[in-house]
Amino acid sequence: APALEELYNLGPHVGTLTYEIGDPNLRGERGNGLELSFKHTSQRVNAEASLYRYGFRNFVFLSPTGEVEDGLLVSNYAQGDTRFAGAETKFDYGLHQNLWLNLGLDVVDARLTATDTPLPRIPPVRARIGFDARWNGFSVKPRLTLADRQSRIFPTETRTAGYAVADLDATYTIPRQHEVHIFALRVFNIGNTLYRNHLSFIKDLAPEMGRGLSVSY
Repeated sequence: APALEELYNLGPHVGTLTYEIGDPNLRGERGNGLELSFKHTSQRVNAEASLYRYGFRNFVFLSPTGEVEDGLLVSNYAQGDTRFAGAETKFDYGLHQNLWLNLGLDVVDARLTATDTPLPRIPPVRARIGFDARWNGFSVKPRLTLADRQSRIFPTETRTAGYAVADLDATYTIPRQHEVHIFALRVFNIGNTLYRNHLSFIKDLAPEMGRGLSVSY
């Protein structure tokens, strides 16, 4: 069934800088789908892959109108019959007893079936390349995320450029009989890349976070 905000919202949503308009006549959603999954685990290989296709009748989504109200982007809750198709893969390979290569890929295409129009805020093709190095209590995980440009867009959306962002996670763990001490370091967006997230409501106003550092115990 539609959520309360989808039915009755009429006003600003400050967190997303949108002016949301609900529709009390929305009907319940109904969906059917097919998903095929594969999983393999061995001493040096861990692999997962899944393919899926779903059809939804009366799918509810927030539709940007392209209009502005009091500085906020006006968006209507709408619904229509849709089709989602995509794939997700993950592949980990042991290069050495203490060093693993981590690969991942995900892709999704979602459209209104009546007009073949892409739904709003659908993520682009994304790939991940990383390593997981472990030695005694140390763990270091550098990672590179690659995103293709998103040009399959809803009519009132804007295109989003592709990007490459590098991150690093490192931990040192000291186990004791009754507690575990974990020192963690995270460096995100190492290259201070200027990029925008197609899923963000405010991507045209504000990019994603730049270089940052987090230290915790």
